[in-house]
Amino acid sequence: MLRWHRRLVAKRWTCCAGRVGRPPIGGEIRELVLRLARENPRWGYQRIAGELHGLGFAVSATTVRKLREVGLSPAGERAGLPWREFLRTQARSMIGVDFFTVETLRLQRLYVLVFIEPGGLDGAGSSPTQTAPG
Repeated sequence: MLRWHRRLVAKRWTCCAGRVGRPPIGGEIRELVLRLARENPRWGYQRIAGELHGLGFAVSATTVRKLREVGLSPAGERAGLPWREFLRTQARSMIGVDFFTVETLRLQRLYVLVFIEPGGLDGAGSSPTQTAPG
């Protein structure tokens, strides 16, 4: 009787035999993840997964984390740009800000807010004897 029942149950559930779990990610998504990680060395797994979600790809941070098997290390361990190179590449979009006060001869206080755009400094007029072009 038990043998008959075991065969009946085995026949009933043979239709779903196959791979279990989440399907593997495609090669296109894998290449996109690796490219994002290479081009943005400071991004972690969560950030890469979030960017992919914004592009319309459903990839979990755990899936991105599994790329260690491919040789991709965590964000903190990947080589990033040295500070000098970072400043050089970002200089066009950076702005320096300073705020200070000045006391006048009549003892009035002036508040000064200064914005400096380092990307706009091309070296013109860097010497007192040099004239600015234009």
